[in-house]
Amino acid sequence: MAVNKVYDMLIIGGGPAGAVAALYGTRAGLSVLVIEKMMLGGEITSTARLDNYPGFPDGVGGSEFGTLLEKQLANLEAPVHIGDIETVKLEGDLKKVSCSSGEFEGKTVLIASGTLPNLLGIDGELELRGRGVSYCATCDAAFFRGKTIVVVGGGDAALEETVFLSRFAEKIYLVHRRDKFRGGSWLQDKVQKLPMVEVLWNTTVSKINGDKKVSSLQIRQNGQERSLEVDGIFIYAGRQPNVPFLAGAALERDEHGYILTNDKMETSIKGVYAAGDVRRKFLRQVITAAADGAIAATAVSQYLYTY
Repeated sequence: MAVNKVYDMLIIGGGPAGAVAALYGTRAGLSVLVIEKMMLGGEITSTARLDNYPGFPDGVGGSEFGTLLEKQLANLEAPVHIGDIETVKLEGDLKKVSCSSGEFEGKTVLIASGTLPNLLGIDGELELRGRGVSYCATCDAAFFRGKTIVVVGGGDAALEETVFLSRFAEKIYLVHRRDKFRGGSWLQDKVQKLPMVEVLWNTTVSKINGDKKVSSLQIRQNGQERSLEVDGIFIYAGRQPNVPFLAGAALERDEHGYILTNDKMETSIKGVYAAGDVRRKFLRQVITAAADGAIAATAVSQYLYTY
């Protein structure tokens, strides 16, 4: 496919980092293109409520937040292209991004592709995905109204989603491989006060059973194997950077695959930036992703003025 235009900034990912970068870049007079495989807002759109973002005293629904971002970029006429990133060429003065429905060139590239959930890697997980195996409570909670489910994990995500799922499920087993949670203390208190939640400490899931849908789990608790009859399982076993398109790229990353940047969001390749959850950072939240996007776009603008 022929390339018709060279953009000042190609933005991979339309979550808070990418959307804010597009906002700042467009207002700075740059030609930008956001490439996103779903809808603007990224993964936050599948969250029930966003309660810790300034300006929304009563919170805001995740999908509503994404819609507001979309309207804001539309008002600025910042173009958004829907497609899956396949390959990137980052070296040289012109960068190239190829996706499932087009090929684009830019003077700079901002990688803001976020993260993906880790898999447990056990029998039945992939086979029953979407049939009782889920990684998104907001997406699938309604299917488990009055049912018995398991939530796997002990961090903020697992605890937050357990609270949300408590509005639907009759019984929730919260399975954690350690003897204490890693999530915030206020979340721990909230979960432990829920009458339908039973915490299974020092426990792992070894197999997911079912034919057309999940029917039971094999779990190992304190060294003992047993079966647990459930209707579904929600897995929150950590995350990994969403960068399969970087295979073979000479971009410096840490041991977990997160992109290394400086405080201007510059990576090890000139003209390539990273923002949001995909980069190595202390805190991964919507507000820090948005800040990253603003910094990256400003840095790109400065770079291009001396291009």
